[in-house]
Amino acid sequence: MKKALILLITFIFNSILLISSDNSLQNKSMFPLLGNEARERGYELPNPYGINVIYVDMKQDVDIKALNLTGKLSLFGGKPLELGNIISVKADSAKTVNTNELVKADLWVFPFLNVYGILGKTKGHSTALVDINLGNSTILKNYDFTLKYEGITYGVGTVLAGGYKDFFSLIDFNYTSTSLDIIEGNISAFVISPKVGYNFNFYNTKNSIWIGTMYQNITQTLKGDINNLITFPKGIKVKDGKFEVKESTSSPWNNVIGFRSEINKSVEFTTEVGFGKRKSVTLSLGYRF
Repeated sequence: MKKALILLITFIFNSILLISSDNSLQNKSMFPLLGNEARERGYELPNPYGINVIYVDMKQDVDIKALNLTGKLSLFGGKPLELGNIISVKADSAKTVNTNELVKADLWVFPFLNVYGILGKTKGHSTALVDINLGNSTILKNYDFTLKYEGITYGVGTVLAGGYKDFFSLIDFNYTSTSLDIIEGNISAFVISPKVGYNFNFYNTKNSIWIGTMYQNITQTLKGDINNLITFPKGIKVKDGKFEVKESTSSPWNNVIGFRSEINKSVEFTTEVGFGKRKSVTLSLGYRF
């Protein structure tokens, strides 16, 4: 799956870069398919190819599905015991903060169908208050269990769009995966975002506003050395201690409102704000050709 996503993203980026560097290819572009028919019916279409630089800041709660510890535990120099049989960790939820710096390349295949690839970097942290129990005794209560991570994000998506006069609707589907490189693990996200909006002109610029919702199904697995995160009381030593945390989205749905402005036929600026139990801000600068 990873290799297929990377190959598809590479193909999209290379194709768009090739076309953008050759004016003759742009003028002879066959995309979007059925574009002439749509223009004859009075629809004004965007340039078919696009490259966007995107920044995303997102905060949300996640449910902790599992928090497992492995390794050998020694109490005051005694015989090492299996860590998972002696120590238990309890936590129900965590708060995550993520920032994404992305590049998106897209193509309008039909006037109503856009496909795109995403490549970039994700950085963030997950914080939970956990109780760490030794047998029936709590040795650390409300311990600040914070995991910092970053990694490379890649993904693909598609947009289905339609409109009537100045009104439009669309639905965006995308899947992304992030391979972490500070701690072990990965993050995968499936997103669906339906929106309705209105196009208008203002001081010789073409603009759009919209409202909608966003569904995110995010699962993340974080792994690492437990001694880098937890300071055990004196006399307790853990050898080869590892942790594994599995988290998923607590509130999949939130609301969004957005605005886009075409500085000219080729350059556009987009911003979108998410609110509700998941809060986000997205900024995008795009070039179309």
